[in-house]
Amino acid sequence: MQSFQDDSPEMRLRRAAERGNGVAMHNLANLLYRYGEDAEAEHWFRCAAAEGHTRAMNNLGVLLEQVGSYDEAEAWYRRASAAGNTNAMYNLAILLYQAGEVGAAHNWYHRAAVAGNVDAMYNLARLLEVSGDLDEAEGWYATAADEGDLDAMNNLGILLLDRGAFTQARRYFRRAADGGHSQAMGNLADLLRAEGAHLEAETWHRRAAG
Repeated sequence: MQSFQDDSPEMRLRRAAERGNGVAMHNLANLLYRYGEDAEAEHWFRCAAAEGHTRAMNNLGVLLEQVGSYDEAEAWYRRASAAGNTNAMYNLAILLYQAGEVGAAHNWYHRAAVAGNVDAMYNLARLLEVSGDLDEAEGWYATAADEGDLDAMNNLGILLLDRGAFTQARRYFRRAADGGHSQAMGNLADLLRAEGAHLEAETWHRRAAG
């Protein structure tokens, strides 16, 4: 058990958790997890989850997944997802995808994306692109890009480039490149060179190379 000084904020957090405060239970669990006290962190995540704390349910799922307890992790992700936790929806989608349940993963990515989870938007777009649904993939890449996702900007640029939409592709490559995305810098450089803008292309190639 992690010990804290009697007058420390950590000890006050522990006392609040021991009095049954669900938020304190969750925060204490997070703190213990950062200290590497996984067993005690799991205990307090379970306590907070039993109090209906959806972030604790999700974080408990993450901890369980890390130690290979996939079935129980899935169960907690599902409970948190049913309560509206978008991070749990996203984590459930990843778990299902890794288990080969692509259709179910698509469903949960979509639910998380509609609820505003940007990572889910990006992964949904990738899944749609691989399956050949390029129009919907483009839409979700664009939505994620509008939320500032640099990978989505770059992937959307690639998709648009393949479609011959060079002006739009250049715009998204540039946005991602300006944000520090090295692959987008290289893609922008290649496009600029193809368009004859050799000096600017060389500048971006040097930046992409670091």
